[in-house]
Amino acid sequence: MTRPMFPPTQAAKNRLLITLVLDTSDSMKAGDAITGLNRSLREWREELLRRPSIQRIAEIALITFGDGGVRVVDASGGAVAEPYVTVDKFNPPELTAGGYSPMVPAIRRALAIADERRAALDSAGIGMAYRRLVYLITDGAPSDDRGNDDDSWRDLAPELRRREQEPGFGGIQFTCFAVQGADRDVLRALAPDALYDIGRANFATVLNRVMQSIETSMNKRKDSVSETLKEVSRQDKRAQEMHDWFRAQQEK
Repeated sequence: MTRPMFPPTQAAKNRLLITLVLDTSDSMKAGDAITGLNRSLREWREELLRRPSIQRIAEIALITFGDGGVRVVDASGGAVAEPYVTVDKFNPPELTAGGYSPMVPAIRRALAIADERRAALDSAGIGMAYRRLVYLITDGAPSDDRGNDDDSWRDLAPELRRREQEPGFGGIQFTCFAVQGADRDVLRALAPDALYDIGRANFATVLNRVMQSIETSMNKRKDSVSETLKEVSRQDKRAQEMHDWFRAQQEK
């Protein structure tokens, strides 16, 4: 048997926790966006499996808000009864759309499970290799469980800033991806330096940018959160400039 290039994730002395907070509210039915999200998650799984450096240390959790309220989804598709699963066990189930958008409770739940997992790893003598990464993907605005506007994001925003400034690898990196219909003003308050406007619900593009962010964080583990986010922005800008150049050549 060929020896693997890297030891299995469970043998790693450090971990990288990745939490996706996904909007599955009723608005995700429009244009069958939920189907696009499910397809992109499956494709993203295959991409993760091609990245040994990530596969070796990463654990992934899925939080959804909308259909069924706030849910911690079994990211293994039923094989593991824990919020976080290793990349080799990551097998996201089919998500469905419906209900309102309890965005703020979902983000708070994501922070809580990341704290719980960090504490469990610490008890086992396993440290954090990088800051905990939390990604919000939404096409709407925060509401309560009755569909009314929820302005509790105003209290959440300073808490996120405080957590981002925690020293070492104890803090988080929080990033928002706004697809068409999202409330940019709210998301800009939640992630002033890490808001990406995607426009139409191209979730493959979103998850590709999540991958870029993960790899940038791994390559710049000692940098500040702001410097890491600036590097991701520079990568996006270079990719867009290259795309525009090729299109201009084709039109000549």
